[in-house]
Amino acid sequence: MAALQGGQLTALLQAAQSADAGVRVQAEQQLNLLQQQHYGELLVGLSAELADGTKPLDARRLAGLILKNTLDAKDEARKTALVHQWVSADPNMKKQVKASLLATLGTQGDAGHTAALVIAKVAAIEVPRSEWPELIGALLANMAASPSTKELRQSTLEALGYTCEELGNLEEDYLSQQEVNSILTAVVQGMRKEEPEVDVRHAATVALQNALTFAHNNFSNDSERNYIMQIICEGTLADNPRIRQASWECLACIASGYYDKLPAYMQDIFSLTQRAVQGDEEEVVLQALEFWCTVAEEELDREGEAGSSDADSVNHRFISTALPHLVPLLLEQLTKQEEGQETDDGVWNVSMAAGTCLALCASVARDAIVPLVMPYVTANIQKTDGADSWRAREAATFAFGSILEGPGVETLGQLVQSGLGFLLTALKQDPQRACQGHHRLDD
Repeated sequence: MAALQGGQLTALLQAAQSADAGVRVQAEQQLNLLQQQHYGELLVGLSAELADGTKPLDARRLAGLILKNTLDAKDEARKTALVHQWVSADPNMKKQVKASLLATLGTQGDAGHTAALVIAKVAAIEVPRSEWPELIGALLANMAASPSTKELRQSTLEALGYTCEELGNLEEDYLSQQEVNSILTAVVQGMRKEEPEVDVRHAATVALQNALTFAHNNFSNDSERNYIMQIICEGTLADNPRIRQASWECLACIASGYYDKLPAYMQDIFSLTQRAVQGDEEEVVLQALEFWCTVAEEELDREGEAGSSDADSVNHRFISTALPHLVPLLLEQLTKQEEGQETDDGVWNVSMAAGTCLALCASVARDAIVPLVMPYVTANIQKTDGADSWRAREAATFAFGSILEGPGVETLGQLVQSGLGFLLTALKQDPQRACQGHHRLDD
């Protein structure tokens, strides 16, 4: 760089992370000045820094972050200006930066992950302008490379996933069907249970979630859809909880984007739900419950379109069919609350997620949910045996409050009349716990 010689950029990047505020501020000001006066040279230098495995990790990490921030911003006016600056920059400079980014994939540490993020930001600008046509091919070549490394496959899958995420946010589709097919093939290959590297399998599963928005043709093909669903469902049984969680996130995306394709899989998904909810780690359970929340929300939307002749608005009534088995499963989770959660607006745990799911199910199933919930309420609302009996009482109150928005007016009137007495009794017996914040009977 003409603006910085030798290791000056490395030193400047490290100074920008100094504990000494004076040193840090001065370094930040210099970097900002370089971006204004030596834009191209700075970007080439930053991308070279990121790609150089001999450089300190903290310098490489910041180089990648600054690169990303020269391409994107939350403020729309700022983002537009950054995009214009990149688009109008020297083509040879941009070619150098992109080559360095691709070369960074597969390097040690988290530089490959950072490069994947930056690649996606560049793709969001260039792919719609047909200015990086070789990108997808280059990433797919990494996946087919032999010999390969765990780092190369993981960061390449991350780059594919982030690129799909960025392009999926655009109004038009800029990936050809051939590119989509190749991406899905590479991603699903990485998701298989035979994949020995946990990080690679996790990266592939996250990448699929981002690629699903482009998979409409593939989901219309029975054999392709069946294979993808098989691989995802196998992922919910993986040894690693991050893979299980990401697999459930994929299923939630499918519930939203491909609801009409779910009938053949719902029985198996419910069995997987039972397994997860009754014995898995909290983050996995939360995602399994999110799947059913998404299904319920989709069916509520379709209920509002009941008069439509559009095949895409058919309501398969998965919630009503699963209700006799799903509601007991949800009720079991209500006692997994944290003390004081009703006064903490930021808390989110299995109990809260189950209550939310129960409320959505009530909105879908309406009167049908009442006989499934009320026996639980009456059995637990006045429990006093054991140190944890407050959990049962609070869960009963939570369950009662969660279903109030579902039933029709007549059933709701009977429900409130029958419930008011024992709730008031419970409140007198347990004023610190019962009825705290879960519902209002006059809503």
